[in-house]
Amino acid sequence: MSPDWLSYGPLMLKAAALTLWLSWLAMLIGAVGGTAIALMRTSRFRMLRLAALLYTEFFRSVPILIVMFFCYFGVPLVFGTDVSSFAAATVALALHASSTMSEVVRAGIQSVGRGQWEAAQAAGMDRVQVMRYIVGPQAIRVVLPPSVGVFITTLKESSLASIIGFIELTKTGLLIRESTDGGIVPLLALAVLYFLINYAISLVGARLERRFHIGARSDLVGAMG
Repeated sequence: MSPDWLSYGPLMLKAAALTLWLSWLAMLIGAVGGTAIALMRTSRFRMLRLAALLYTEFFRSVPILIVMFFCYFGVPLVFGTDVSSFAAATVALALHASSTMSEVVRAGIQSVGRGQWEAAQAAGMDRVQVMRYIVGPQAIRVVLPPSVGVFITTLKESSLASIIGFIELTKTGLLIRESTDGGIVPLLALAVLYFLINYAISLVGARLERRFHIGARSDLVGAMG
């Protein structure tokens, strides 16, 4: 490894931190939005269920790159306002994450037996209280494991943000490769950084699972499709 390449190390670490921030922010927004969509999917009102279903299936079906292009190029054309590459990438990733998280949260809600709903309502609880005190604590155990996978997917999808001009980790590595000898070392460094970041996220997720005493749930596989 040449001294020239070593001097780019701090730049790569800064880009990795920026990628983590972008992915975390998008995941946070996606988790909130996904929870709202999941609640709509389980609503008693048919129109809410239909709207939530269309939202989920649309953003699960459209490639993330198309969503990014629309957020960056389409929104300014429709609303006549400029959108930064960071904002466009965040919104696009959040839309994609929320569509997946909605299914994850819905699976968590539906994992709680109907009998517990009926017993809580018979005890005088309203729907909000049932969700807060009965369903929520149990659903979090089902939701947490696949949520880690959604976060990792979001982080990997963030590498496409360079297409709309946002300089994240992948783009930084490619720019460094062009500035040096153009060898394979920058690509290997990128692979190692992504592995370390995602492996660390997996370890944190596993620790949280142990803390909440979460066991393996085979019925979650369908929620991640």
